[in-house]
Amino acid sequence: MEHTKSNQHPAEQTTPLSSPEPGRPRIESSSVLRNSILLFGFHVLTKSLAFVSFILLAKYLGTQMFGVYNYGFALTALFIPLCDLGMDTYLMREVPRLSKEEIPRQLGAVLSWKGLLTFVVFLAISLTGGILDVFGTERFFIVVLAGLITLLRTYWTTFASFFRAIDRVGYETGMLSLARIAEFIVILASISLDAGLLSLLSVWAVVNIVFVSGTHILVRTRFTRPIMVGDFAHMISIFRGGLPFALATIFSAIYFNFDTVLISKYVGDEAAGIYRAAYNLVFPLTMFGLAISGAVFPFASQNYRTQPGEVEEVIRRSVIQLAMISLPIAVATTMFSGEIVQLLFAPEYAESATCLAILVWFLPIVFLANLYGNTLGAIDQQSFVLKVTILSAVFNVGANFVLVPMYAQTGASIVIVLTALLGFVFLFFKMRGTLRAAVPIRALIRISLAGLFILPLLLLRSEIHVVLLLITSVALYFGALLLLRALSLGDLKNILLSLKPRSRF
Repeated sequence: MEHTKSNQHPAEQTTPLSSPEPGRPRIESSSVLRNSILLFGFHVLTKSLAFVSFILLAKYLGTQMFGVYNYGFALTALFIPLCDLGMDTYLMREVPRLSKEEIPRQLGAVLSWKGLLTFVVFLAISLTGGILDVFGTERFFIVVLAGLITLLRTYWTTFASFFRAIDRVGYETGMLSLARIAEFIVILASISLDAGLLSLLSVWAVVNIVFVSGTHILVRTRFTRPIMVGDFAHMISIFRGGLPFALATIFSAIYFNFDTVLISKYVGDEAAGIYRAAYNLVFPLTMFGLAISGAVFPFASQNYRTQPGEVEEVIRRSVIQLAMISLPIAVATTMFSGEIVQLLFAPEYAESATCLAILVWFLPIVFLANLYGNTLGAIDQQSFVLKVTILSAVFNVGANFVLVPMYAQTGASIVIVLTALLGFVFLFFKMRGTLRAAVPIRALIRISLAGLFILPLLLLRSEIHVVLLLITSVALYFGALLLLRALSLGDLKNILLSLKPRSRF
């Protein structure tokens, strides 16, 4: 088994991978499962709210205005990586290796950078919106408000990184859940009052200001007081440490949002709305995979050198969990894509069914790719992840320019799945060479076979009530997992044991 080599690129030189500093407790492997469950539950709640919200907005706004709404957020999302330049991820990796006395300085430096960068980025978004959509128009103000909301939400990533790094994920999930509930209430009120899109976005911005401020106060009073450092050398070291993560995120943002902008400009807002209807059904589910990979990240960062076997086992279990979750979702959604779109959307969105049947296969691929990419970043292999991300982005942009003009939203759907598959192949083989036991090929084969057990039921879907079909399919799938030994009763017991009460920070 290979370990991270010592001849790192200068931008990757960080706190040595060693045991935790005095005063900093070790993150136990049991914390990974517990935090994964907390984050998973949080995403079930918030993504359910987001799902209902986007269905309501799609019906309320109509295809054209819904396309403009999504265009605004897709355009501003291209600027997200510039808001922290990878320093949030760097913070989550470094804090588990620091003593409690060093944490305020590290957090303060990241928040200082965040304040400066978000101000500059907001000006850039406003200028871009004015150039593309004419200053002062309704479309321009939609872009500006979408940008403000997006930038405020980037502060959540800083606090989320801090909470995960100190193994206190419950605070992250609690505050973010309250914020998302407040946003959902705003949507209901705006639709009920027919307030319009601009009013809705304005109130959303206020909600995010309130909750970001409240979370900052919570961190200062409950955990640590960030020190806004004036040490130029330290600020530059934070910048250099986060840069590889930033570049990877920038290129990821390109291929997650470029397609929507291209469709909107070269095909039309209606086509963009149809594409995003399917897109917004699938992509919120990626957060379930990020729940597990996000819980693994600080554990791997702290323990890779001192407990490599334990890290390998945690990643192996995480891979199995992600595959078990994503595979049946992909199979069932492909089979029922037409019925799902017909149930959730107006007839004008019928073409979204084809996009949905294709896009859903992005899930099992990206679940594992994100886990492997995040783990490699946690053990100081972020330069490799960056190279893979750049290659994927170049492929995505080129393929979209070829396929979108010919096949519109269907072509974009194909491209994004192929892009994820390309990146996964490189990360898969890199992980096999770094943490070989973390790639459980036999277990993945068993899970794939278990997925085949539900195909006969899905093929008979027209003859069975949908509720009975769903219950039977889930029972048959988990029965097959137990039969093929991809899942054991001991695994279920470990999940329950992971929920025991925590000690104080």
